[in-house]
Amino acid sequence: MKAVIVSDTHGRFGGIQQVIEAEKPFDLFLHAGDIQGGACRIEEWAEVPVYVAKGNCDYGEDYSEEQVVPFGSHKIFLTHGHRYGVKLGIETLAMAAKNQGADIAVYGHTHISLADERYGVTVLNPGSLSEPRGGLYRPTYIVLETEPFGGVKWEIKFIE
Repeated sequence: MKAVIVSDTHGRFGGIQQVIEAEKPFDLFLHAGDIQGGACRIEEWAEVPVYVAKGNCDYGEDYSEEQVVPFGSHKIFLTHGHRYGVKLGIETLAMAAKNQGADIAVYGHTHISLADERYGVTVLNPGSLSEPRGGLYRPTYIVLETEPFGGVKWEIKFIE
């Protein structure tokens, strides 16, 4: 299986369209919050299941703040991360994912891409397609794939 993961697009959809076209075919699309409307457009473009976490800037949106998404034999804990203090560290988020039975945690909020592991949980932040931070200042996203023997691999990718 292949999932495309983005976050913090803040109402700008050009980068999302670019990523979808570059990564097709894939099986799942995850947005880790601060989408600020337009999830239905993503569903039309991607033509796969789309899951969106409610971010701290998603006022009035009816997205879940967190959810567990099946991904092959894995479970992904999807949240924006602002309620888990992710700007100070990922430990609380990783424990929350583990407590939900997930082995992968996906979050946003910091606008800085990250791939790490805590407490047996793979923790991924795709960064931001529209407002990147963290030194590189290049729009980033993540492609997550299952491996033949049950593991996962991920790649942080850039768009221009």
